[in-house]
Amino acid sequence: MIDIRNKEQGSEIILRPNCSADWSENRRIIQTIMLFNAVLGMCFAANGAWLVLPFIGLEMLLLWLVLAAVFRKLQAQEVVSLDPQNLSIDVGHHCCEHHWQWPRQSSFVLVTVLPHPWDPLQISISHCGECVSIGDFLNKDDSRELLSALRNNGLPVRHYCGLSTIEA
Repeated sequence: MIDIRNKEQGSEIILRPNCSADWSENRRIIQTIMLFNAVLGMCFAANGAWLVLPFIGLEMLLLWLVLAAVFRKLQAQEVVSLDPQNLSIDVGHHCCEHHWQWPRQSSFVLVTVLPHPWDPLQISISHCGECVSIGDFLNKDDSRELLSALRNNGLPVRHYCGLSTIEA
C-alpha cells in the first residue's frame, strides 16, 4: 500500500504491506475458534477424554502466537521523505528503527526487473555506493506506482537490470 503526501517543499511516500485485518479482528477470530474448541473440548471431557483439554489450550496459544507474529510483521512501515535538498528513508514497525539521510542531488533509484511476469520490481535508493532496498513487500502494481512516484519527484532512475524499459 502506498500513500503519497505532497507538502509545500517536497513530498512524503509512505509504504506499508497490505493488511486485511486489524488486531481487533484477529482477536475476534481467535475468540471464535476458542469458543468452538471449548465446546468441543467439553464434549470430549464429558465423555471421559479429558486429555484433549491441554492440547486445545496449546493449540490456542500457538494460534495466538502465530497471529501476533504475522500482525507485527505487517505493521512495518517505510517512509521516503523528499525535500529540495535532502532525501531521507525511515524504516520501522512502531517507531523508526533505521534512518538514512542523503543529499538529494547525488541520490538515485536502482530498479531490478525480475524475469517472472508476476514478480514486482525490486526498487532501491542509492547514494555513494550505499544502497537501501524499499518496498520489498509491495505487489507488482504497487511497486510500479512507487517507481512512478519517485520519478515524478525528480529522482533519476540510473539502472535497469533485465528489461531496458518499464511502463510506469
